[in-house]
Amino acid sequence: MGNCLASEAAAILIQRPDGTIERFYFSLSAQEVMNSNIGHYVALVVTTSNGGPLKHLKLLRPSEALQIGHVYRLITFEDVLKEFNAKKCAKLGKLLKENEGFDRRPKQKSGDDDNALEVST
Repeated sequence: MGNCLASEAAAILIQRPDGTIERFYFSLSAQEVMNSNIGHYVALVVTTSNGGPLKHLKLLRPSEALQIGHVYRLITFEDVLKEFNAKKCAKLGKLLKENEGFDRRPKQKSGDDDNALEVST
C-alpha cells in the first residue's frame, strides 16, 4: 500500500477534453497520442514552481517524447486557432493603443501654400 503514490508519479497522465484521464506507464511520443486522437494536439500542463494552479499550456511538436511524471492535456484544433487569434488580436490592440496619438491623415497647412501637407505626430 505504501507504493501507490510512487506508481502514480511514474506515469504519464493525459487529460482528455471530456475530463477523463489516461495513464501510461511507458514512454511514448506526442505523434502516437495525436494519431490515436485525430483533431487534437498534445500540450504540456505548466504549473508554478510550487505546484500552484495552472499557469499555461505548452504545445508539443509531434516528434517530442512525453516524459514520465508530467501531466499533458489534449487540445482541439479549434481551441488552438482561437488562442492564436486571441493573441493576434491582443497584439494588434496593443499596437493600436501605443500609436493612439499618431494621426496618419495628412493635414493641410493654413497659409499661403495650399499644396503643402503636414502630418501631425
